[in-house]
Amino acid sequence: MNFLQLTHLLPWPPVDGGKKGILGFVEGYRRHPAVERHSLISMCPQSQFHWAQEWKPEGEQPQFDVFDTRNRILPFLQNTAFSTQPYNMAKYQRPSFARLVEAAIARRVPDVVHLDGAHTSYYAPLVRRLAPDALRILRCHNAEHVILERLANTEKNPLKRALLGIQARRLKRYEAAALDNFDLILAITDVDAERFRAMNPRSEERMIVIPAGADIPSELPPLPRKGAGPLRIVHIAAMDWLPNQAGLRWLVNQVLPLLEAAGLDYHLDAVGKNMPDEFLRMNNPRVTVHGFVQDLRPITSAAHLAVVPLHVGGGMRVKILDYWSMGIPVVATRVGAEGLTDGGAIALADEPGDFAAAIRRLADDDAELERLRQTGFSKVAASYGWPALVDKVITQVEKLRSRRITEADAQRALSPASALSTNV
Repeated sequence: MNFLQLTHLLPWPPVDGGKKGILGFVEGYRRHPAVERHSLISMCPQSQFHWAQEWKPEGEQPQFDVFDTRNRILPFLQNTAFSTQPYNMAKYQRPSFARLVEAAIARRVPDVVHLDGAHTSYYAPLVRRLAPDALRILRCHNAEHVILERLANTEKNPLKRALLGIQARRLKRYEAAALDNFDLILAITDVDAERFRAMNPRSEERMIVIPAGADIPSELPPLPRKGAGPLRIVHIAAMDWLPNQAGLRWLVNQVLPLLEAAGLDYHLDAVGKNMPDEFLRMNNPRVTVHGFVQDLRPITSAAHLAVVPLHVGGGMRVKILDYWSMGIPVVATRVGAEGLTDGGAIALADEPGDFAAAIRRLADDDAELERLRQTGFSKVAASYGWPALVDKVITQVEKLRSRRITEADAQRALSPASALSTNV
């Protein structure tokens, strides 16, 4: 089969969950024996184009549509006042990207087109027009409107809350309508699948749940000894995403003071690309804010514990799968652990006091730390390896293609021309 993949994120380097989620499919398709050719067209922020030029993937080189993807206040306000499109979808509706898609299909008509995220769903009608026989797959990274709804519900400024509410309602309608343009919909969690079914009941028969994946080592890595030093805590997140900013702010301002008051000897390493100056100023003897780090291994190999303090979000946190694969126990809010809470592999806490208490408890309980490590590693190894996840999608695609061929044969057999030739 010939696959064409369209993405709204540059999937390189794999430094956050969105990039890793895309890269897993890029590499998985290219290595799968049922895929003869795989082409990738990716939108790319101007600030990341140097990464695109440095990326040397296996197989065919990707094509990039480079532009400024940053959110800006004036375009946001103009969109809210004069458009019916959700702002965070409209800015990805680009004639230059459409031209790349048209050229790619003209060169080689795909059998399957995989579109990553609601941001690329705008191009599904174009694909249907240019390649009507191609199967169209939508990979839903999140139920995007839920993130805006949660941001609106937590916003204290009445004007901002109203604007976010408008955008959330638009986005929900947009996502619901987009689901009708696809032959196969890949929800990332059961929770998101239920949201999509509620928004658009017609999507039920075309939806399967394919979680995010991880690269899994052959055996559980060791946990560093605590010894006489501090408990090493790590927080890794893309810091150009508002929910991650709010989560780290909550952790530093509301949780860490409780650890201080309890006398816990700890050190937090906060890592993330596009780290705002607000957080860089938080450096102190107990907190190191690194910003972007190309090689995380010196930090993660020293970590005793990872934290995911999200209160706004959706989908699945790929970073938790990474922590499990690295043998790092996790403390998370229920929003942060959405889609991954079954099986007792995460210490869950939503309030500052409970979150701090969970960290303190694990600092003193080596047996519980080890239980979380073993449970998390077993879970990720059993259910979240990329080859198995991609193979599940390919299997579903092959079933759909076979069904389509069977239906086409049946229609030809029942057509008047066929009946006439049979009678003659």
